[in-house]
Amino acid sequence: MAASSTKTKSRKSKKQQKERARKRWSHQQGPFLGAANAASAALAVASVGSLPEVGLDWWWPLATGAVGATAAVTRSVATGGPWVSRLYRGVRWAGYTGWCSWALAAGGPWDSAGLAALGVGTVAAAVLQPASRSFEVAAEDRQAAEERIRQRAGLAGEWEARINRICRVDRPGVRVTDIAEWMMPDPNQPGQTRETGMSIVVELPKGASSWKTIRARAEDLASDADLPDECGIEVASHGSRRRVLLLVSTVNALADDIPVGDDFSPMSIYDDLLVGMYRDGSYVKINLKWSAMALIGATGSGKSAHLALIMRQILRCPDALVFGIDFNGGKAFKPWIRPWLEGRASKPGVDWVATTAKEAHAMLDFALGAIPARSSGYSDLMAQINDDKVPASTAIPHIQIITDETADLPKEIKNKLVELSNRSRGASIRPLTCALRAVSAGGEQMPKPLLAQAGVRTAMRVNEDSELTHMYGYSRGLPKAGEMPDPGYGLVQPKPSTIPRIFKGLLVKPDDADNTVVATDEHRPLMDDVTINVNRTSYLQRWERAHAAGWLGAKPPVAPTRPAASRQDTAAGKEIRPALADIDLEGAVERARAKRRELEERNRRRGSRPQAGTGGGDDGFEAIVRGLKGLGQQPLPRLLQVALAHASDKGVHTKVVEEASGLDAARIRELFALIGLTPAEATFRMHPGAESPKARGYTRADLDSTAVGIQLGDVQVPPEFRDAV
Repeated sequence: MAASSTKTKSRKSKKQQKERARKRWSHQQGPFLGAANAASAALAVASVGSLPEVGLDWWWPLATGAVGATAAVTRSVATGGPWVSRLYRGVRWAGYTGWCSWALAAGGPWDSAGLAALGVGTVAAAVLQPASRSFEVAAEDRQAAEERIRQRAGLAGEWEARINRICRVDRPGVRVTDIAEWMMPDPNQPGQTRETGMSIVVELPKGASSWKTIRARAEDLASDADLPDECGIEVASHGSRRRVLLLVSTVNALADDIPVGDDFSPMSIYDDLLVGMYRDGSYVKINLKWSAMALIGATGSGKSAHLALIMRQILRCPDALVFGIDFNGGKAFKPWIRPWLEGRASKPGVDWVATTAKEAHAMLDFALGAIPARSSGYSDLMAQINDDKVPASTAIPHIQIITDETADLPKEIKNKLVELSNRSRGASIRPLTCALRAVSAGGEQMPKPLLAQAGVRTAMRVNEDSELTHMYGYSRGLPKAGEMPDPGYGLVQPKPSTIPRIFKGLLVKPDDADNTVVATDEHRPLMDDVTINVNRTSYLQRWERAHAAGWLGAKPPVAPTRPAASRQDTAAGKEIRPALADIDLEGAVERARAKRRELEERNRRRGSRPQAGTGGGDDGFEAIVRGLKGLGQQPLPRLLQVALAHASDKGVHTKVVEEASGLDAARIRELFALIGLTPAEATFRMHPGAESPKARGYTRADLDSTAVGIQLGDVQVPPEFRDAV
């Protein structure tokens, strides 16, 4: 087969080379050049024929012209040329040969009257030639259209007879009302198209037949038409019960792998996601913003690869986050968080991963709690845009909860997934559920209520036709399992109103997860505060629990933070800060010591003492300087270390400590009061510039003074404060 293909390409190549050579040596004449050449020929014949040595009789050119005009008109009539073209060709022959005969009879062509007549005739021939040609082109187009009509009529008659015979349609039989060829991009020749099949619209006669009658015999129709292997016929309704659309594929567009490419440009969860190609060469697109999805496939079917493809497309959306449930040690999702664990991305590709029943309960409880929280928290926004559903955006990301291997899940978790599927659409939370089978006797695979709510259904290659029957709710007319021969093939139904069609998923490679996470890191969102506040502790400590479970490896993860400071973040009052797990707490004391030394050296060079208010007065400053050598003898409480680690030269806002420690603001103020720390009376900015918001908090000087006091033993730390974090 490959050798035959190579020979065909070789023959095509040689033919193309000959055609290019012919074009290089062919002489394409325009209207004026053609008329000038004819005039030159007539002038040359008249000049040579008038010489005494030649003595050409005047009737020779007339005889030649008569023969030429007759031949031109006869050819035009034979090819169906228009009468204008026939007249133009005959008159042109008669004009040039007639002038040549007149010149010979007059003794030569060089008198002014003769040359003037030749010039006028040449100009007239040149001007009239495009008009004649336009009539010829119109006639050729009509002939081509008539030929296509005859061919289509023959093809229509062939399909009418085939459908009537195979489907046993009662008289007067079906009538083909339209045929349209598919011209799809040719992957082997960029910029070129190829015919991959046709669409046939059929009108059924009155009676008991419907489009489902035709669909039930689709395989028999394909066999009767002798379509190539892996090509087939798909049947759907076309606007009414008696109008049928047949999609006939004549070229297997899925023969080769279809690479996903390296396009990581931002999309939106509102957009259709490109996930594969149909047999006719058109692309498969699904939308997950409003629909739950069910994905099944036997082992080795390419289901995991297709799930990775869908995740890749979701990660391109700056208005979507992914949660994952996988009791197989997080295997399906770990490649999507590895770049973050290794420090090559600022946040994980999957925002939350549950590998145990306990963590899955925590995740689903959080998601279920987010439904009323989002609905009430964003009610004003929904009213503003006149919609009853939470809009997805970078500030309010859509949450896609992906469950791999549903058979491993306890019944309680499946019930929560069903509840989530039923309730979460308006809160921009949608499930994507994967299983090996659509349904089984004990219900341990895909729960029926989940499948019932799935607006997008995809079945990768399965082993039994019954799986497709369970998946799509009917069997007659469905493609058979054997029509999906290799991994990557599947049957997809992007919307409940569309028929399931055979497709092949775009090819993704194992390193594509890594490349996607790194490439999309800059524009992927963080969770909104309204949703986080459903259960702040559970959400913020999700990676600490994952590390404790051991499936992340020996190194604890770095909590996701916002990227480098931008005006949009700071203007919204969101400080860029690491979370508790990312703080170098052991170095907090050392930084306090270095800051004191810096202040001491600066004031020593100036020969002055610090101003009031910057260090607690002269006496306080001297006490701090005096006690620097004793730093490190008493460990600082963890809560104070957190505050020092996040503090700038100005201090730290209470809100910052609240987010980093997980304690609420009232509790923080209560605890700090135990060691004599009180918030500054006035608000302040943590960083220079108007972008940094003003808020209440603790000054750097007070924090440092308290830290030194604890180190020197001058400030006593109650157990309640020491054990607070």
